[in-house]
Formats: sequence, structure tokens, C-alpha cells
Amino acid sequence: MLIDATGLQCPMPVLRLQKALRELAEGASVTLHATDQMAVIDVPHFCNENGHAVLTQATQAGDAPGGKDLLIFDIVKGGKA
Repeated sequence: MLIDATGLQCPMPVLRLQKALRELAEGASVTLHATDQMAVIDVPHFCNENGHAVLTQATQAGDAPGGKDLLIFDIVKGGKA
């Protein structure tokens, strides 16, 4: 599942992630795309506090609309791969 939170400011990327994870079974994985630089801090913190795991975190420079950096997070609900 892809969650597109590009163009959204804090706290919206995390709120979109939270909503999506509620609807998924334990062990399900999602990919979050964001452009808000606060997501680099907020997403791992949210996952850590709620028992989820960030498998990978990457930045693709200038790949988002408007030339913004695209932040990509691969997350597993419940921390199980």
C-alpha cells in the first residue's frame, strides 16, 4: 500500500500513516511518500512509540513536485516483516 502525503505539512503525513495502519493486519507493510522535512523525525518517532518498524528510509533529491526532496519510508505494522 502506498500512502501519498507529498505536499502535506506536519502533522498530516503521520496522521495519514496512522489512519492507514489502523485498517491493516499485523505484519502488513506500507510505503509512505512525504515532502515535509519534519517527517524524517516524526515518522520514525511515531513508529517507535506505537510498535511499528521503519524498514527503510530514503531521500530522493528533487524527485517530488516543485523540485522538493521525496522522502520514502517503508513501514511494517507491529514491527514484523
